[in-house]
Amino acid sequence: MTNGSIVVEVTGLKELAIAARKLPLVASKEIQKATEKSVSAIWNRALKEAPVNKKTGGGNLRQNIIGRMVSRYKGVIQSFAPYSLYVLEGTKPHVINVVRAKVLANKRTNQFFGKTVNHPGTQPNPFFERAVEASQDKIQEYVDKALQNILNGLK
Repeated sequence: MTNGSIVVEVTGLKELAIAARKLPLVASKEIQKATEKSVSAIWNRALKEAPVNKKTGGGNLRQNIIGRMVSRYKGVIQSFAPYSLYVLEGTKPHVINVVRAKVLANKRTNQFFGKTVNHPGTQPNPFFERAVEASQDKIQEYVDKALQNILNGLK
């Protein structure tokens, strides 16, 4: 202390300023990586959760589930099978009538049903929701790792 004033020397300000300039790039890269890994984790789990008719081996639901990035920080997992919504939400009992063929049939199993069938409906199978729920821990792990890498970028 001289002449009633205190001199404070702060070290590392130059290094802090350099790190702060790099932070947006580091953060952007890490968040994008965490998002890509999260989309991949949910997609892989959705493939496992999607139902397959074990008796007939029927359907192509799993082959139509796609996971992709739509922007740097946003991904989407979706199914392009035309009946996906019916699997996810289920169906009420309904009547199925012949449209083009002579009778309703399952050619894979050689079952013939006639011109009209009273379908009992199906229970919902929210396999996408299960995939997200089952992936929560992995997603949190990816976000935590991204945050750690961002903070380490400041050092």
